[in-house]
Amino acid sequence: MIQTKTPISTPSPKKRDFLAKSAVGQTGSPSAVFISLALDMSWRLAIVVLVPIIGGFELDKKLKTTPLITIVGFVIAMIGMALVLWRMLKIANSIPVKYEEKNK
Repeated sequence: MIQTKTPISTPSPKKRDFLAKSAVGQTGSPSAVFISLALDMSWRLAIVVLVPIIGGFELDKKLKTTPLITIVGFVIAMIGMALVLWRMLKIANSIPVKYEEKNK
């Protein structure tokens, strides 16, 4: 029986690594990285917070269960917000920082 070697494959990059590299972009300036991460986080937070709360409010109106589903939507929104902030913190911490020495 002939034994063959398994092909060497490169590991696929994680999504977090891709986001960190795309946040740095071509310029790599700290302000561009900050603006990119802030804009990305803002639309994620808007979706994660508004959809469950508005959805819960509309379901409450339709089912006539006034505060119940809205409160559940609020709790889901807070959990989602914590997850978005946690992921963005991990992405921001994985970006390499360039230190410049100041001449005296």
